[in-house]
Amino acid sequence: MADERCLHDLLPDQCGLCKPVPSGLAARVVITAGGSVFHRDTSCEALVEGRNKAFRLGLELHDPVTVPIDRIVHDRPPCIHCFPDYAPPGTRLCWVMDDGTWNRGLLKRWTARGADGLWRAEVDYVVDRVPREAVLDQRCLRPREPGEQRPRLPAGTR
Repeated sequence: MADERCLHDLLPDQCGLCKPVPSGLAARVVITAGGSVFHRDTSCEALVEGRNKAFRLGLELHDPVTVPIDRIVHDRPPCIHCFPDYAPPGTRLCWVMDDGTWNRGLLKRWTARGADGLWRAEVDYVVDRVPREAVLDQRCLRPREPGEQRPRLPAGTR
């Protein structure tokens, strides 16, 4: 029995134009040459803030361009602001405590226990439209489910 082929004469999962978009993402996304993530569209507040920051620092500004998701999905992570419920393979959605506020984040990997016996993890998250990367201990992290609006905290905690 012959394999089904797409209109480009490839197996559907091999064709960048015909394979399904990963759940939670868009078929076309926005990137800049100087950026480190991809965005849903040019109106993303984190993208605008990032460009403003680059301008203030005197860095070169790169125009946003729209590209097919398959071109960059393996090179960059998604903007947490644009795609809050998408976790690339090997990562997990989480809540990140920053200055007394829980923020949506992405746990990239657990690193090791510190001298205090607490586990530490590399995380990405957004605070006031500004993307952040950090290594934080387990007290600052909580698991997060897609669509969850607030962290589920143990009784008696805030």
